[in-house]
Amino acid sequence: MVVLLLAAAGGSYLWFRSQVAGANARVTPEVRIALTDKPSSTIVSVPEAPESPSAMNLLVLGSDHQEDEEEKYGRSDTIILVHVDPDNDYLSVLSLPRDLRVEVPGYGANKINAAFAYGGAALTIRTVEQATGVDINHYVEVSFDAFRDITDSLGGVYVDVDQRYYNDDPEFELIKLAPGYQLLHGADALDYVRFRHDLNLDFGRMERQQAFLSAMREQAMGWDLPLKLPGLISALFDNITTDLGANDVLKLAYWGVRLDGNRIRRISLFGSPEMVDGISYVLASDHAVANAVASFLTLPGTTAETGESASSTTTSIAVAKADLSGVEVDVLNANGRAGEAAAAGEWLKSLGATIVNVGNATERAKASRVEYSSDMSGKAKLVAAAVGIETVKWSDSVERVTAILGEDFSLPADFALPPSPDNIPAAGGWKSIAKAVPFAVEGPAYIPRGYYFVERVPTTGATYDIEVDGDGEPAFKMLYRLKKNGEWVDQYMGITETAWLDAPAASGGREVEHDGKIFTIVGPKDKVDRIWWKSDDALYWVSNTLSLLLSEDELLAVAESMVFIPAE
Repeated sequence: MVVLLLAAAGGSYLWFRSQVAGANARVTPEVRIALTDKPSSTIVSVPEAPESPSAMNLLVLGSDHQEDEEEKYGRSDTIILVHVDPDNDYLSVLSLPRDLRVEVPGYGANKINAAFAYGGAALTIRTVEQATGVDINHYVEVSFDAFRDITDSLGGVYVDVDQRYYNDDPEFELIKLAPGYQLLHGADALDYVRFRHDLNLDFGRMERQQAFLSAMREQAMGWDLPLKLPGLISALFDNITTDLGANDVLKLAYWGVRLDGNRIRRISLFGSPEMVDGISYVLASDHAVANAVASFLTLPGTTAETGESASSTTTSIAVAKADLSGVEVDVLNANGRAGEAAAAGEWLKSLGATIVNVGNATERAKASRVEYSSDMSGKAKLVAAAVGIETVKWSDSVERVTAILGEDFSLPADFALPPSPDNIPAAGGWKSIAKAVPFAVEGPAYIPRGYYFVERVPTTGATYDIEVDGDGEPAFKMLYRLKKNGEWVDQYMGITETAWLDAPAASGGREVEHDGKIFTIVGPKDKVDRIWWKSDDALYWVSNTLSLLLSEDELLAVAESMVFIPAE
């Protein structure tokens, strides 16, 4: 965050140096020694990064110290390693969970953030170096109050909020934040990056912090900084501690905001939340830590050590090809999309099933289901698993296994019908939206397996307003939630549509063409953040989940499947 805000700080250099000097003066002798000394041993062994004269590793600590707290140093809720390599135009970020169980020098096994409480930044540097094997060259410590104030001084940061965040329990952080692309000001931005009371736990917080910093970097060059810069720099360097000199800060800022986003790698170390002696920890194997660090130090386009995953990289639900030989099936269309039951029948035939009847159900259904009679439960479950239907139930109104295709049903690419406004998933809902929205609407013919529509933002009315220079631009967002092994997880794919053609979400990236449309892919190939395009005076994008679980191919398949929905 520090290096992103100072690209325009070349003027008043002497004044700027004095501001940085104040932040340098707060670096204790113990910290300077820790940055110079290297631990005699490390827990893990990691491969050496290629030699690069300009490369450096920074430790970024987010601290939350209140004046009335008994702890001398407070807490460090954010621990991020940053690898900077200007010679190779590469930057990587590795977030460590604050509850990671490590050896804290002099204190034994403990949570990694306990190092800050026991010995401040100096002990944290030694602990992180010992746990990861990374040689830390510089460090930055920023308070959460400074984070809030800096965000406000910038006028806010646009963030694509992935889901609804809400908590009214005063025991934890209070938050009320709706999904959707929006301008986050200081208090809401701080709530967003600190929240951890959902199914993603602290891992989600790490990824939100990375997403926020990524959005800030993308938008930095568009800010009107000259008028804001003096107050911004004062607020920043009054509230941070760093050993980086003024020249280092300026060089990093100038380089960082111009760096191609495809040359930035975001990594989070994942582990297993477990209780040890009555204390909740995150446990990560040495192998997982080593793999995370290998990815952290490896240039894009080269291969890091693989094996146990350092971060969750599972994409949508994979379904093995089933053998339905000998199973008789009826297929009924309950979604109104012409031809879909016949296409589903062909799909089931390819899996070995015998299709007896294809027709229309007596009534519409939102959710698909498989019904069966007598002793056909096992066969019904096989059919349901083969085509991705969750609900299986007995019925006295069917003669055999019967697949009833609801609005949530989707066909694989090999059997999909040519997309049209009449046969895309939830076609009726998309047509209703198109009638109400004041710009051209597109709907997806393809949704990745395992993802289900759960919410439209706004929940009432046609659109919500994105705050833009005191005015508003209309937009709406569709949320698709992931279900794995029958359980909901807090990972959401999003589709956003807006009349704001110049939204910062339409940032640079790799371009591909399909059927005359140009699609821009934002993010490195293995961790795509979103894919956007413009058509009919509107901007559209498909956003990945918080943990970037969907592959580039899956996101591109959604984007390329979008069809224009006429406002009839």
